Parts: sequence; C-alpha cells; structure tokens
Amino acid sequence: ALIIQPDGKLVVAGYSNNGLNFDFALARYNTDGSLDSSFGSGGKVTTAIGSGDDFVSALILQPDGKLVAAGYSKNGSNFNFALARYNPDGVLDILFGSGGKVTTSIGSGSDYAYALIIQPDGKLVVAGGSYNGTNYDFALVRYNPNGFLDSSFGSGGKVTTAIGSDDDDANALIIQPDGKLVVAGYSNNGLNFDFA
Repeated sequence: ALIIQPDGKLVVAGYSNNGLNFDFALARYNTDGSLDSSFGSGGKVTTAIGSGDDFVSALILQPDGKLVAAGYSKNGSNFNFALARYNPDGVLDILFGSGGKVTTSIGSGSDYAYALIIQPDGKLVVAGGSYNGTNYDFALVRYNPNGFLDSSFGSGGKVTTAIGSDDDDANALIIQPDGKLVVAGYSNNGLNFDFA
C-alpha cells in the first residue's frame, strides 16, 4: 500500500520478515526518495500484531496526520482482520484499540482484510473476505475512531455478504457522497471468477 502526504512525503506499507514470521512494516520517504529519519527508526517501523504472521494490505492518512494500516494477523490457527494506528512520527497511537492495535474475528475460519477507508465522521471501514465454514464471503467491519467496533453497523459492527454459492472476496472499497459504501471484488460462479 502507498499514500502521499500533503507535504509530499510518501508512506509505504507492507510486511517484513523478522526472522521467525512476518510483521506489519511501514517506511516513509522524503520527496527526494531518501528515508525520512523523523519517522520510526531511521524512516522505518515494524509492528508485531500477534504471535504469528501479520500482513498489511491497505493504508490511509487521517486528516489529523495519523496513519492507519489494515491487513490480517494469524491468531495461531486462523487469520483475523488487523489494524494498527500510528502517530505522525511512526509511534503506535496508544489511544487506538489496545496499545494501538486491533484484531477482529468475523467468521469460523480465516478473515482477510484488503481495503480500508475513513468516513467523514472519523469511523474506519475495512473490507475483505471471511470464511463461513464452506467458502469465503464479502466481509465489512466498521470501527469507531477509537478502534472499537461500531455496534450501529451490521451485526455488532460486522457484515458478511454471499455474492454467489462459492468464494467471494472484496478487494476495494469507497464511500459515496451520500454515505453509502460500495465494495468491489470477485465471485466464483462455480466455474470461474466474475467481477462482483
């Protein structure tokens, strides 16, 4: 994932191997492409969300300059939605979730988050796929600005949607001017995948 800040600096997010598994990883670059030493440690930040593999797939910049990374984290047996929020200097924002981190289990198996948006009210919406016991469905989760689930959204902050009778995964998400959310991805029709 990649964003550009109003000051022209670039922030890249992904994952980095720590020798045992993968962690969330961010790096910030000055406009000339050099690492921004005022961010994290020499321009780089790594964050272990859980005790297993952690992968970033989406990144946003909040109006207050804080960065939110979303992806998925292994809880030992399955993957869960995972978020981390960072202050502008790359330090975890301890006012978000638990010490700056949030993980959310949706279905009975693994849940993978691929897209992230921030609403005008500061709420965060994450989209991806959730295993329902048989296959994957579109999955959305909405969080309050403090990282806790927004119980006014779906069922306890979570929504899953079966598009077809096989695997469905959401990869992109936008918010319309009227506040409605549009999710895009793909759906298996039994033979191959279609736009969804």
